Amino acid sequence: MTQKQCESAVKALQERGFNASHVQGAPDDHGVWLDSVWDVELGDTRSFRIHDEEIEWWGAEIEDK
Repeated sequence: MTQKQCESAVKALQERGFNASHVQGAPDDHGVWLDSVWDVELGDTRSFRIHDEEIEWWGAEIEDK
């Protein structure tokens, strides 16, 4: 994933009300994390990284506008 793809996906997710962030783990390791996602079974919030395919899908939401 590129930085631009991740930033586009974050923007689209944030526009839909999600708490998302772009994280760079290494120079060529860009990702998108969803933060504060409620876990009913644990009764707490969690953060997780979304898959590359989801980043592409959400990024396309911005490009289509």
